[in-house]
Amino acid sequence: MSHKPRVIYVSPEFSPLAKSGELADVAATLPKYLSSLGIEISIFMPKYRNPEIESFPKELVMRDLMVPVGGEKVKASVYKGELGKHDIYFIDNPKYFWRDYIYGPGKGEYLDNDERFIFFNRGVLEFLLKAKMHVDIIHCNNWPTALIPVFLRTHYSKKSKFKNIATVFTLHNVAYQGEFPPETLALTGLNWNYFNPKQLSFNGRFNFLKAGVIFSDVLNTVSSAYKREIQTEKHGFGLHKILNNRRDVFFSIRNGLDYEMWNPETDPYIVANYSLSDLKPKKKCKRDLIKEFGLSLSVKTPLIGMVSYMSSQKGFDILLETVDELMKMDVGLVILGKGHEEYENQFLDMQKKYPRKIALEFGVNPGLAHKVVAGADIFLIPSLYEPCGLNQLCSFRYGTVPVVRATGGLGETVKPFSLKTLKGNGFVFKEYSPQALLTTIKKALSCYKKPDHWQKIMKAGLRENFSWDAAARKYARLYQNALEIKRGG
Repeated sequence: MSHKPRVIYVSPEFSPLAKSGELADVAATLPKYLSSLGIEISIFMPKYRNPEIESFPKELVMRDLMVPVGGEKVKASVYKGELGKHDIYFIDNPKYFWRDYIYGPGKGEYLDNDERFIFFNRGVLEFLLKAKMHVDIIHCNNWPTALIPVFLRTHYSKKSKFKNIATVFTLHNVAYQGEFPPETLALTGLNWNYFNPKQLSFNGRFNFLKAGVIFSDVLNTVSSAYKREIQTEKHGFGLHKILNNRRDVFFSIRNGLDYEMWNPETDPYIVANYSLSDLKPKKKCKRDLIKEFGLSLSVKTPLIGMVSYMSSQKGFDILLETVDELMKMDVGLVILGKGHEEYENQFLDMQKKYPRKIALEFGVNPGLAHKVVAGADIFLIPSLYEPCGLNQLCSFRYGTVPVVRATGGLGETVKPFSLKTLKGNGFVFKEYSPQALLTTIKKALSCYKKPDHWQKIMKAGLRENFSWDAAARKYARLYQNALEIKRGG
């Protein structure tokens, strides 16, 4: 193919317009780096009703787009905005997207998520069918976009405009699969013959993620370690055999970090800028963080930071069991995030118990996230599983030492510090238990008391390079692979 591929990037999330996890950050950053390589790319997402999207500059480009859902045609409007070198399109229908949350409140998901995202998937394809836009690749992400490859091979298989389009499907987290009752199939307009174990049926339910895995031309996930893990029964959430069956077209590209946004030398959110050659101002960031969260700590006291969704996947169950023991040490803990109500309430109780040493802030706050990453000494990520992880990459960039569990991208990027070799960029534990977590934090705190050792670990992280530059080039090659596979290569 002589020209650069024209890519449609479809995502249910896009930071900072709508975010629930790391996909939002990837969607906001990868297209920017692909554009710098000369690839034409447009983003498609739902037009949720929130202040960020409402205030985003955009124009109505298609008013009455009729989208098939079940036996009806549902009206959609399409808006277009500009993001530097690429565009962003919003598929709008108030019935589906005039909501407070992307997928549902913390207690559960919206009961009509099947219909909402069937509408979104078909809305994207109906718009592309009618718009004068050449497309080579449609890049789908997670279960809410997984039916696009299915529809391309069924409803739209005879449309000449779509004949040569290749689909890439990125699995950011296979734990979330979009499982719905068999009756959901009626909303797709597909024949019941497709509801079988080799295609759309999974344990008697309609599984969107499985459908995307089977019908896409190419699959990829966000770290090579996670790719290996999810092809095992232990970590595959039931999809390991299906993923193994597609291993010839299954790739991995580790996520990168936006080094323009995350740069301690220029970061506007932090009180003092610093660099590898001058780390002293980092102490000012720590003082500012202590003050911001109202803690009663000395600047010499080691401060542990977390920016995370509060769930068992992120290790909050084992962390909870270590808090009392942790608080016996001279240490502070700052947590920024939101999540499951049970963990929010339990950590509120812990904050009341240790008000001078534990601080919480519930919500998504980009500015405060930068302050936590810059001001903490230790960045804690005790995840049960973590496909890639961006937080450890942020912590490296800011000279904040990560303590992580060796899973997925965490184990791939964080190298345990050795007292023998004095090499390593963080601290790692393998067993998912409160004891293993506590032991590893104690190791880190022991090193913190030795400034020369601690500086070596900080600087090892600062020397790492996990920018999106290399990852974007790999995606460009993946797109070419997808087009060759589509053509039978």
